[in-house]
Amino acid sequence: MRPDHARFVFSDARIEGAEVLLSYRLAAGSSPDVDFTERLTLPLRPADPDHPAIQRALRDLHLITGISYYKATCAPEIVVATGALSADEAAFWSEVYTQGLGEFFFRNDIATPTVTFPAGGPPRPAPSALPSQPDRVLLLVGGGKDSVVAREVLRHAGADVTLISLSTAPWIRRSAAAMGDDHLVIGRALDRGLFALNDAGALNGHVPISAIIAAATRLVALIGGFSDVISANEYSASFGNLQWRGMEVNHQWSKGIRFERLWQQHSAPGPRYFSLLRPLSELAIGACLARHDRYFDHITSCNANFRIRPGAPPARWCGHCPKCVFVYTILAPHLDDDRLDRLFGARILDDVGNLPMVRRLLGIASFKPLECVGTPEEVSAAMWRLHADGRGIAGPAGAVFAEEVLPMLPEPEALWRTELTPASDDAMSPRWRARLNAYLSAH
Repeated sequence: MRPDHARFVFSDARIEGAEVLLSYRLAAGSSPDVDFTERLTLPLRPADPDHPAIQRALRDLHLITGISYYKATCAPEIVVATGALSADEAAFWSEVYTQGLGEFFFRNDIATPTVTFPAGGPPRPAPSALPSQPDRVLLLVGGGKDSVVAREVLRHAGADVTLISLSTAPWIRRSAAAMGDDHLVIGRALDRGLFALNDAGALNGHVPISAIIAAATRLVALIGGFSDVISANEYSASFGNLQWRGMEVNHQWSKGIRFERLWQQHSAPGPRYFSLLRPLSELAIGACLARHDRYFDHITSCNANFRIRPGAPPARWCGHCPKCVFVYTILAPHLDDDRLDRLFGARILDDVGNLPMVRRLLGIASFKPLECVGTPEEVSAAMWRLHADGRGIAGPAGAVFAEEVLPMLPEPEALWRTELTPASDDAMSPRWRARLNAYLSAH
């Protein structure tokens, strides 16, 4: 029987040495109450864990990490036992939970896909800032193409870079080692009771992991005196997958520009969180990666390599998932066949079994896959370039594009140029935008 609880409680949050303990409770239902405690191990120990800035970052981390436990029953009543939220805080967390759980609501067919946090506290004054060193930055590393491109932009800018990740995986360690920087790892141990609840039939699904990472890395940035926390999220992450029950469902919502701006406003003052690659499409990031093939043996974008509950070590690229098909397609125009084969080890667009996925990525079947993939426009531009260059590497997918998509593109070459042109919408400071532009001009 599916667990049933009417109340979700944010019970307690504390720092003990280098360990963060985040406690929650599911209560008031036909099922017995359940308590959870998630543990995070920080790579740096706070000198003063009671400093108001540290406590505020801890509170934010407590509130966002609770989303993994809240979703088990979607309890209609939320209680923040650690202190009432102000109206602004309640509005912020209501939007983050509602939009961040959009895919979860869709997949589980939740009748009312909204989350409402209660307000009742006074406005909270911003705490005094902790000292930081300018241009000493944390770069989020995920094991794929985007973070290594961001690293090269930072190298060109001459920034002092330390890598950071929430937990780790073999390909995260491997790509971090290839970058050659110090790598801080935040250990994360979800309460095992959550897995037991899931096995008992609790609701389960996608959570806005990038928002959790933003909160966890902000805490480390405050402790370590870093000026910025830098991600490598692209322009097209801001575009949703489908419309459902009056909301746009976006698998990548917490990687998009809306969350980035909300988080900057909510978490100020202190280390600034922003994406260094925000103006770039995935297609443009692929063009950048092509200039840095020293990373080709050290990255993957296939999510089979980053499961929370891993089984046997998967292949570097499964060759069939949305990420594999998409990343292959947007990199293919920028690489000759030998370099493409070196990176992927297979001709993914030659596989007729991938045609249904290609059609979805082109926007001519169903909706965009609920994965970290770009827009149909990017895929169409990449396929046009392969077609125009006579690249047999496009295989059967190229025939689908030529027959069903190309006749509908009035100016495909203009589309190619548009997708490679940096957008103007970003949440960077002018100084950081100038540094990205300098890197792009130099290459």
